[in-house]
Amino acid sequence: MKCTNCGASIPGDAGACPECGVFARVIDKPRARSNRTWILGLLLLAVIAGGATYFFTNQRTESPPPQRPIRVVRDRPGGARIGSGATISEPEAILRLQRSFTQKPECIAIMSKGYDNGAYNLVAVNRCDGTKLGRWRVDGKSGAVSKRLMGQ
Repeated sequence: MKCTNCGASIPGDAGACPECGVFARVIDKPRARSNRTWILGLLLLAVIAGGATYFFTNQRTESPPPQRPIRVVRDRPGGARIGSGATISEPEAILRLQRSFTQKPECIAIMSKGYDNGAYNLVAVNRCDGTKLGRWRVDGKSGAVSKRLMGQ
C-alpha cells in the first residue's frame, strides 16, 4: 500500500505511515457476489415457479355428468297413457326397455307403436351409430321385456 499523504510505502500490518505518521486506512475492495449465489437463487425461483404451475394446472374439480331429461314422461298433454289392463304406463315400459340395453343410454332412441294384446310395442334404434335394434314388446302387467318376432 502507499500513503495517500506522502506516497511512501506502508507495510500491511502498520496502522500509520512510517514516514509522515498519517493514519493508514485500509480500504477493502467490496466483494463481488459469487456466481454460485445467483445460480442458486435462480434455481430456487425456477423450482417454486414449476411447483406453482404444476399445482394450478392439475387442480381438477370433478363435476357430475350432466343429467339429460327424458322427455317421454309428463311431456304429453293429459299425462302418460296406460293400456287397458296394464299396471305400468307407456313411459315406464319405454324406460324398462332402455335400461335393458348395455349400450350408452343416451344413444338409445325408443319409439312407441302403441299398446296391443296386453303389451307395449316398441322400436329401438342406436342413434350414435345409426343401427336398428329391432322391435320389442314390454308386458303391460309384469314389465317383462322381450324381442318381438317378425309377423307378431
